[in-house]
Amino acid sequence: MIPAGGRADAQRDPALGVLLWGHGSDAPGPDAIATLRAADPAVRWELARDLPPGELRSLLDRAGVVVTHAGQGAVADIAAAGAPAVVLGQDRPHDEQAATARALDRLGLAATGVGWPAAHQWPGLLGTARRIGGSGWERWLGPGARGIAEVLREL
Repeated sequence: MIPAGGRADAQRDPALGVLLWGHGSDAPGPDAIATLRAADPAVRWELARDLPPGELRSLLDRAGVVVTHAGQGAVADIAAAGAPAVVLGQDRPHDEQAATARALDRLGLAATGVGWPAAHQWPGLLGTARRIGGSGWERWLGPGARGIAEVLREL
């Protein structure tokens, strides 16, 4: 079964990593990205920033692992693609990203953390994301429009 409209894990490129992050003040700089690259030199990391939706989806569908912040849009993109992921909650005034990361951890959907991990943490996070894989994201997405329509019809 292909999860959440994404590709089955067996069809993913294990050597393709995607860093899905915007330009905000918490965007990882060159040194932070270097620590990620050093954690698994066999992975070629693509920085996904400002891509058209179709191009982003194609990249997420092929990725062996995705690293992103815990913003709702980024998490929804990963869930829709059914991608194995490391989701990192960033400091926000109402802690919504930390709450999202905790929820993903409780559901066993992604490797999670808060802030940008130290170099020694990356191998474990990436290994956990690969072990979890991309299955299960439909639990995050819910029943979708068709499922909601079915509930309404039953009511």
